[in-house]
Amino acid sequence: MKRNPWTLWIAATLIVAALVHTGTVRALPPALMARALTRVGASNVMHYSGPANASSRTFVRPNPDMLYAACRFDLSGGPVRLTAHVAHSTYWSVSAYDAATNNFFARNDRQIAGDSIEIVALRRGMKLPPLGGATERAILIAPTERGLFLVRLLIDDDAHLAALQAIQHQATCGAVGRPGAPG
Repeated sequence: MKRNPWTLWIAATLIVAALVHTGTVRALPPALMARALTRVGASNVMHYSGPANASSRTFVRPNPDMLYAACRFDLSGGPVRLTAHVAHSTYWSVSAYDAATNNFFARNDRQIAGDSIEIVALRRGMKLPPLGGATERAILIAPTERGLFLVRLLIDDDAHLAALQAIQHQATCGAVGRPGAPG
């Protein structure tokens, strides 16, 4: 039986394509998240941004109608706590992302009845710290040791900007049980 000379090339091309695809899907998200986390700043500290403009690049494709507060969390030293005041007068949300860009937690102003939320992120096997006085709580078992909390507020009217920034700056983040840690 005579072999088609293209069969080997087609098989080799498919194998290389599969390897490149698998490598890209597995390696690219963690690499992109690592780059994004370095832009945010120090770990376990809340970082605040004003309204996005043409030079804003801390976050990918920032929305100019949003205020962002971000906390790059690192659980290597223990649990991390985020506390935030919930703005019910406009859209408000908090999300948590793992080191591979996967969103593993999200809540918005419509899902939270009270005026504040406390989120404690920890890894399996870590001891749960004492909880604070927030009206809503969430205990997260983080899929990775490092990740990102992101709080968003919609600027519904420029006249409300100062009040929204005051709400934004009430968000805190820190390693539990360390100096400067919230709660």
